[in-house]
Amino acid sequence: MRRTSPFVLMLAPALLCSAVWGNVAAAQEDDPSIRIEAIEAEPEPVEKPGVPVGEATAQPSEGEAQPPEEEAHPSEEEAHPSEVMAEPLEEETGPSETMAPEVTPQAEGPVGASTEVTEEGAAWEGVAEPLEVPAPIVSVEVVGNEHIASEEILKAIKSDVGGQFSEGQVALDRKAVLNLGWFWRVSVERESVENGIRLVFHVVENPVMREVRFQGNKELTQDELLAVMKTKPGQVYNAPLLVRDADAIQDLYGSKGYILAMVLEPSMSEEGVLALVIAEGEIEEIKITGNTHTKSYAIRRYIRTKAGEAYNDRKVARDVGKLTSLGWFETVRRDAEVGTEPGKVIVVITVVEKRRTGTVSVGGGYSSVQGLVGFVDLTKSNLAGNGQAVSIRGEFGGQTSYEFGYQHPWVMTPETRLSLGIYDRLILREAFVTDDLGEQRSILYDERRNGGNVTLGRPLSDATTVFLGLRADDVSISGLTEEEEDYLTGPAFEPRKVRSITLATVNDTRSNLYNPRSGSYQRLSAEFAGLIFGGTEFNKYVLDTRRFFRMGAKNTVAMRLLVGTVSGDPPYLEQFLIGGSETLRGYRTDRFVGTRMGIVNTEYRIPIGENLLGVLFVDVGDAWGGSVAGSLSEDTVHDSFTSHVGYGVGVRVKTPIGPLRLDLGFSEEGTETHFGVRNTF
Repeated sequence: MRRTSPFVLMLAPALLCSAVWGNVAAAQEDDPSIRIEAIEAEPEPVEKPGVPVGEATAQPSEGEAQPPEEEAHPSEEEAHPSEVMAEPLEEETGPSETMAPEVTPQAEGPVGASTEVTEEGAAWEGVAEPLEVPAPIVSVEVVGNEHIASEEILKAIKSDVGGQFSEGQVALDRKAVLNLGWFWRVSVERESVENGIRLVFHVVENPVMREVRFQGNKELTQDELLAVMKTKPGQVYNAPLLVRDADAIQDLYGSKGYILAMVLEPSMSEEGVLALVIAEGEIEEIKITGNTHTKSYAIRRYIRTKAGEAYNDRKVARDVGKLTSLGWFETVRRDAEVGTEPGKVIVVITVVEKRRTGTVSVGGGYSSVQGLVGFVDLTKSNLAGNGQAVSIRGEFGGQTSYEFGYQHPWVMTPETRLSLGIYDRLILREAFVTDDLGEQRSILYDERRNGGNVTLGRPLSDATTVFLGLRADDVSISGLTEEEEDYLTGPAFEPRKVRSITLATVNDTRSNLYNPRSGSYQRLSAEFAGLIFGGTEFNKYVLDTRRFFRMGAKNTVAMRLLVGTVSGDPPYLEQFLIGGSETLRGYRTDRFVGTRMGIVNTEYRIPIGENLLGVLFVDVGDAWGGSVAGSLSEDTVHDSFTSHVGYGVGVRVKTPIGPLRLDLGFSEEGTETHFGVRNTF
């Protein structure tokens, strides 16, 4: 458990910040985005009205032995706790460090004379010189205690009955009793009796606490704080115990992310009310620095932490992770500075913008079927510095295809996201059939899909977002020979109109969008086609859940479960087609088809260098069910789940457009090489 200085309860707020940043420094080892700046400030003394810090005006209690006249008032060390609560709490010593003023020893009196021993071992009176022969101790007693049991006090006293009297040991015993924390004054009386020495420890207890109150606690309730404290109402005030309670309170705050919280300024009222002031580390301001292209207001949209809140390191770390995942910046770092007021802090978010936020790709080739073909691909993220994104792709030659996409992170109402797509896509795909001779073969065909979609997303919390999407597609299959048309025939392969509404919820706590090492991702979607706008009718439900686990200092285990079902009259291209780089590696793309799907992917990710990641993977999955699969091939129809296993190795290369992926997969059907952009999941 992190230990706090015994003086922590009385540190001034400015010094408070300096002490607590040590906690942040510890967090820096796990998160290099944290930068610590040393904070130095002079503490401001807290004084009682009319009483300088460290002085007291308390008088000895009634019935107590009065010191000589020139020492009529107790020293500051002997002042009562209710009068000197501005002094720092000390874990090893109580408020009093001296037993009594020093007085020149007198001649030894007769047996039965009483003497009071100081810490140095001198007597108040009745002794002219030390005893020539050490006398045995015949009795050890405690008087003055009302609430603390004598047995508890005697446990701290090493001078035992039957042992030899030692002034040095008695002085140590006196200090040990004082260090128990329950007393503000302890003195020892030595009395010579017939058979030896009688020792009497006179104690004056600290006040009894009638109530414990907290001030400044906004993030944790009084009940939560009292639950971790050993100090309870009705107990005698104990300074060392209160120091340990302060540690426990700060540990509780730290466990919830409030690493700047500290306990300071305890005070005790005459009515016995103990008040503890808590500084939770209030955020005075959040500064954005380093951005030259990106607008500051666009960055602040993704910062959930607000000025006026208590600093929470976990929440700020999530904000940094969110900004990093946007893809606008090379690095994002969080720093901390001392605020303009004691006990406050300024959070500084420093970004390093990417030099390129747009890409242009141009390519071409020649095909004996299509002739000369080419494409142009343009993307631009963080358009105008406010987070908008645009993408355009066009293909020309034998057949024409185009796509246009637009995203706006803040439209209509605050935090509402808009995604818009318009397209006329032509995609080359593959189907697997069994010919008349019982031989398996594949057929290449073109998927033509033209239409558009619009999606609105709105966050419900830091991690959860809901989406509403509308889609209008005209779907058809082309590029078949007359012979191939005999295999891909039936209503499911005829041109269809798909008009659907999709509801989805996403919960994302991943530590990083591109290469997460911890956290999870869950997406649950329900699509309803033909419900309102006509067209073919079907319902599709999909669950995608992912988990990420740290393995050692650098490695990561990543797992995904992907399941789905579709009902109604879905066209062939709206069923589940699995196999290939995105679903089941080691098999060809679209190898299995069905109205139900189940896939489990597991990866072990090993960093090889700064921009290179090695991967070991195992995929298990299948698609099954539905009449369409039965019309294609006996090998692709299943009435229930059949385990198909793929495994292999791969690498991920970090590039400006995201990780490029290369996987080599193995299965019972052979070896497949898979290319892609970003991780499979």
